[in-house]
Amino acid sequence: MKNSAYLGIFGPGPNSSAAIVSNNQIIAWAEEERFNRIKTAPNSYPAQAIAFCLAEARKKNLELKAVGYAWDCENYAELATDNLEETISRYPSESDDISRKVQQSLNLLYDPVRVKNDLTLILKKNGVDMEQLDFRYYSHHLCHAASAHYCSGYEDSMVFVNDGVGEVASSTLYYADKEGEFEELAHVDLPHTLGGLYASITEFLGFRAYMDEGKTMGLAAYGKPNPEIESIFDDIAQDIEGEFGYTVNPRYRYSGKRSYGRRFTDLLVEKLGKPRSREQSAMEAPYPDIAYAAQKQLEKLLLSQLQYASGLGRSANATFAGGIHMNCKANGILAETDYFDNYFFQPAASDNGVCLGAAMLSMKDTSGEEPNYPPLDRLYYGPSYSDEEIEKVLKRCKLKYVKSEDISRDVARLISENAIVGWFQGRMEVGARALGGRSILANPLNPDARDHVNKHVKNREAWRPFCPSLQSEAFKDYFDTNLESSRFMITACDIREEYLDILPSCIHIDGTVRSQTVEKEIHPLYWNMLQEFKKITGHPIVVNTSFNVQGEPIVMRPEEAVRCFYGSGMDVLAIGSFLVKKES
Repeated sequence: MKNSAYLGIFGPGPNSSAAIVSNNQIIAWAEEERFNRIKTAPNSYPAQAIAFCLAEARKKNLELKAVGYAWDCENYAELATDNLEETISRYPSESDDISRKVQQSLNLLYDPVRVKNDLTLILKKNGVDMEQLDFRYYSHHLCHAASAHYCSGYEDSMVFVNDGVGEVASSTLYYADKEGEFEELAHVDLPHTLGGLYASITEFLGFRAYMDEGKTMGLAAYGKPNPEIESIFDDIAQDIEGEFGYTVNPRYRYSGKRSYGRRFTDLLVEKLGKPRSREQSAMEAPYPDIAYAAQKQLEKLLLSQLQYASGLGRSANATFAGGIHMNCKANGILAETDYFDNYFFQPAASDNGVCLGAAMLSMKDTSGEEPNYPPLDRLYYGPSYSDEEIEKVLKRCKLKYVKSEDISRDVARLISENAIVGWFQGRMEVGARALGGRSILANPLNPDARDHVNKHVKNREAWRPFCPSLQSEAFKDYFDTNLESSRFMITACDIREEYLDILPSCIHIDGTVRSQTVEKEIHPLYWNMLQEFKKITGHPIVVNTSFNVQGEPIVMRPEEAVRCFYGSGMDVLAIGSFLVKKES
């Protein structure tokens, strides 16, 4: 008898993705962007990711029983339209007709009949008859919550969901009990939204909204307190004393004339000055100070949520999901507080995680089986390629290569000699952060490594920081933090003062680091490379950034690794057991 499998889906929308689970285990999980090579794949169903998940399930002789979709399509149009009309009645403006047109297009995009029909066709191409399956639409925030709580390993938790918007809610607080049921305790609806506000500021700063928020976070470290700018942000967004909620003044975002951008009004320009143009450096005043103020306001509002939830006394554990919790600086501040005993941040906190939550909810609701997933300790759920498959690609590309007898030792030596190495090993990671599956590695002891990788490899702004991978055993030696580990680069913490000058290429300007701790049992090849690097340099730590160039998804296939390698300033490609070196 075949065991049952449960598929979760999200898309269209940023981070279109799919995941499949069975018997309280994650079988496969992947983002559509890695397959279609369009960053975040915002306008696509995750058709190829679905095909991959189903193929992985078949390898394990699993039978698909149910499908969950991470958006409440059945209620969305009514909820969102009513919410918009209420906002317009309270904050009328000349852009109201545009807002209505946008909402009408979204209502069509997530029409339940259309979505189910499109998914039926996608599944049919993969040999699956939707009519034989249990199919359900789930609340977007509930899917975020499930992805956080069920992966935490906690018996119960207070679950914080913060994003741009899910249907109409932008922040939700749940209590998840020991049976895996969720009780909604509080929520915040549009037009009040932390994720939406941060996206508006990201666009104002000249970056891409809902894509480049990490740049805003990184730029904030170069800013300084500016009372005038901070007072403007106090007017834009405020917490509500004694409550979970907050307010965001829509007059700064959508409710008003928008002559300079899609997500902020002329009032914001009147208060902060003209938005940054592409010709201007982000380091020009006042842009770093604006980013600083936006980041501080976000942290203040999140801390207010934490204080409120802690006061309810329902659980000692806190879990987090939603795009806001990709902000590792804010996460790090939350995790260092004593409001809760334990903190878990879903590493795929943006919408690439809701498909997993939908799959998990589908399993619970269809099978009646109580969720009992092990704590999430890895994200390697994507495709992998054998040496045989890799060598065929290398031969087809007519490349000179050698087969290494010890790829970990050879790569450690090359990095110690300041080579920039593309590292393509095992199953691909899910999520925005490379974790030793599809990584670009460099020497953190080399003071020029950051600038070299930014300029010649990643083609990105010189001020942007890089992060390290290090052996888990050494984590407390290098970092001053209450955290016991940092597997997923989802929290930032302070590096110990004695290493500030020793590891210059993986420390941000404010002395914080977003690290990945590597455990031997989880990724032995990567851990061994760090061990070999320690033998040479005394430090089990390397610079690790995602294997891609700016504006492109992380590479997935060997062909993409070769293309990225030769289209950038990397020196060596370590792909499977093979080494490819460029001519000097």
